[in-house]
Amino acid sequence: MTKLSGRCASVVAISVALGACVTGPLAREAKPDRAKTDEVVIRRMLAETERRINASDPGFVEVFAKDAVIIMPAAPDVIGFEAIRTLYTETLKQTSMEVHFSTEEVAVAGDLAYERGTYTLKMSDRASGKVLQDVKNKHIHILKRQTNGDWKTWRMMVSSAAPGTNKQ
Repeated sequence: MTKLSGRCASVVAISVALGACVTGPLAREAKPDRAKTDEVVIRRMLAETERRINASDPGFVEVFAKDAVIIMPAAPDVIGFEAIRTLYTETLKQTSMEVHFSTEEVAVAGDLAYERGTYTLKMSDRASGKVLQDVKNKHIHILKRQTNGDWKTWRMMVSSAAPGTNKQ
């Protein structure tokens, strides 16, 4: 596995996911059960992020807050929007990605929320079509409501969903 492909698989969680910018009336709607409305918005955001990643649209990085941090195993943290944008832009020049998010839990508490689940990621080299990775990972996104009411991924952590081989 190349250094780039290993790091990218962790990052996509998307990215991952995992994460998200939602705008428009639904993001700012005031309803009796605001947390339920916010959960719907967050789930829609993940679906849209997945669609954009699969379309090789580097604009999906708009789901990250300006002070976002991505935490991956065996790699330095990716800190700040510009570093995240650079990582994904460079990755998408060399690879195509197919991702699918499976959200297991969303919880909202005021202006913070988290989304937890798994994702599958298949990365292929653009030039040769060779599959570089085909993995299933776990992720957690901590989202923060922005001053305009939009949700954005503030912190994202990914880890392998494969059983551990830790022997003592």
